[in-house]
Amino acid sequence: MVILTIPLNGNIIVLVYNQMVIYGGSMKKIMLISSVILTIIVMSIITINNIDKNEKNIIKNKEEKEIIKSNMLTLMYETEAGSKEYEESKDNTWPEEGYIFNKTLSGCENGGELEYNSQNNTVNLLTNKSDKCYVYFDKYNGVWIDNVVATNITGSSITIDISATSENGSISKYYYQVNESGYIESTNNIITIEDLNKLTEYKIEVYAVDSTNAKSNIYELNVSTTDISIPTINNVSVSNITTTGFTLTVNATSEYEISKYYFIIDGSGEQIAGTSTTNKYTFTTLEDETNYNMIIFVKDINGNISNEYSINIMTDSVPTLVDYIKGLYTSQGSNGIYYHTSSLANSAADNSYRYAGANPNNYVCFGSDAGICPNNNLYRIIGIFNGEVKIIKSTSYGNYVWYSKTGNTWSTSSIRTILNSSFLSTISDIWQDKIITHTWNVGGINDQQMYIYTAKQYYDFEVGSSSSSTTDRMKIGLMYVSDYGYAASNNYWTTTLYGYSSAKSSNWLAGLTEWTISRVSSFSNFAFNIESDGIVETDYVSGGKAVRPCFYLASSTFYISGSGTIGDPIRIN
Repeated sequence: MVILTIPLNGNIIVLVYNQMVIYGGSMKKIMLISSVILTIIVMSIITINNIDKNEKNIIKNKEEKEIIKSNMLTLMYETEAGSKEYEESKDNTWPEEGYIFNKTLSGCENGGELEYNSQNNTVNLLTNKSDKCYVYFDKYNGVWIDNVVATNITGSSITIDISATSENGSISKYYYQVNESGYIESTNNIITIEDLNKLTEYKIEVYAVDSTNAKSNIYELNVSTTDISIPTINNVSVSNITTTGFTLTVNATSEYEISKYYFIIDGSGEQIAGTSTTNKYTFTTLEDETNYNMIIFVKDINGNISNEYSINIMTDSVPTLVDYIKGLYTSQGSNGIYYHTSSLANSAADNSYRYAGANPNNYVCFGSDAGICPNNNLYRIIGIFNGEVKIIKSTSYGNYVWYSKTGNTWSTSSIRTILNSSFLSTISDIWQDKIITHTWNVGGINDQQMYIYTAKQYYDFEVGSSSSSTTDRMKIGLMYVSDYGYAASNNYWTTTLYGYSSAKSSNWLAGLTEWTISRVSSFSNFAFNIESDGIVETDYVSGGKAVRPCFYLASSTFYISGSGTIGDPIRIN
């Protein structure tokens, strides 16, 4: 073994290859092993030093039996980082900081080999004869590729794992090209190159750029694909995203038939969340408003497994009941909903959303979590008013007099007491909390125009521009006359409510003889009611009629499920 130590001008030089930085400096700045080891297959020990200060090119062994010219090594420096253009060094000093040994280009004319010694970070020259060697150094700007490892090599793909370092900041981007086809940018240091041919050698070139936009050296490696083609996942699409899941559809290609699709929820301990023999899989029991990182891979009938495909999916947040209902509205009358804007003819023009028609899907189960909603817990949605959902019991709570004494003031009425005590007590506390204490307009309506009033006119006198300032705050009340009027199909909104018998079959609130909350303001003992034939009338408050409790839900009430039919009512929480 020949150990060559080269002191030049008082400097100790260390040569490192394969992405190790070349350091040069005074004895006080030694950072790596202070020697270059050249191994020649001649069993003698030669220490290289200068004969004198003026003969820097002459080196000899200790016994002075042989003179070796240092021009056996020609140093080639890259002119600019990444340029791949090199110039021969004008002197025989090793490069200062800013250069990296290029193993690919470095070599010798007569078969000598330059070999990296990983144990002491030096370069060995292996030769048994006089040789002429060229040592190439790539210029770098504080950024360099430490190593690139090819993994997961198949007949159609190669994965490269890039290790890079920056003295200036952090690595921000990686660039690679195959067979000089043009560089492709990536922010990931692990890159899978696909659509390759079997048993083919590919030249891959890689460089990195850091956060200061400094560019590294270009690292080259040659990799050959195998004769094994694994399946490839081209993409994965997501559909039917809900609060509890989503559907994944895998687009994969394979030389052999794909036998199984695997779906893993990242972070679940690599447990396989689902498998399928088809390219679709639906998750149905996930958490709402949660981000899921899904990992998908496939296996063909020969047991070959594809690379993993990763995709992030966020499940929907649970919508409020208000948002759900608004989401059903797409145009006037769609899904039985009308949006009462000022531009909707004959509407309340209060920006409310109201259900109208013969039998819209507006059933909701309130007060029960039973799998099949009990009939006594079925309610129907009148609409959305100022961001609050108003619902009414679908069946009668019983027959009651409006007021057992003389008078028609709502705040002292018999029905108010019954609704906000006896009826309310039948609802559990957790469900009572979903009912808000609301301000109701109870001023009443003059009956003199009863025979000619339309839904809009009743609305104006009950809660609109012509209403009185008389109000009452409570949880449970009854519907307004205008609620009933606007529950009919919109082509009846110009019909007087006294003539609403013609609208009965087109009004989902019709069918019972029942009280409304609206009193007759021009008489002290009368209130408005709906007749079973569909018309709006007035009657003595002492008379018994059906009562359907009506109330507003808190804006924080959430939609859980259900289409709104009587067999599949909306479930809330």
